[in-house]
Amino acid sequence: MNYFFKLNVVSMLYGLMFFISLEIQVNYYRLVRLTRWEGQYFDIIVLLVHGVGFVVATIVLYKLTKWIAHRLLVYWTTIFWLPYTALFIFIFANVYPITYQGDMPAPVQGLILFAMLLFYPFYIGTLNMICYLSKSEVVQTVKKRHP
Repeated sequence: MNYFFKLNVVSMLYGLMFFISLEIQVNYYRLVRLTRWEGQYFDIIVLLVHGVGFVVATIVLYKLTKWIAHRLLVYWTTIFWLPYTALFIFIFANVYPITYQGDMPAPVQGLILFAMLLFYPFYIGTLNMICYLSKSEVVQTVKKRHP
């Protein structure tokens, strides 16, 4: 039961990472309108937030995934992140609905989000594989030293 809880915590953080990236992109016009920044400056800020967020989140999630990577069940995080993301989106959409039609995302945004949705499970799977293989190599090295 403890491992299942850890698995869900890591999956929730994967979902939160995707949710934040998704909401920054979908609410681009709303954020520009509320902050009163120019679009080109906000583009740079969004690029920096995505770049730094991706690197920092990868490092943090690598350490957390390594925490649970001693079993093959770690690969379930490639599926478990999706319900958490849907829950975050549902809560956010109900708390902050789009009331101004100028805040609607551009039509091409759906294609970008679809590409993100297809790529993200491979990102999680790759991170899980790296953590699992590095964890299993450590276990094998320890077993070789102590017969």
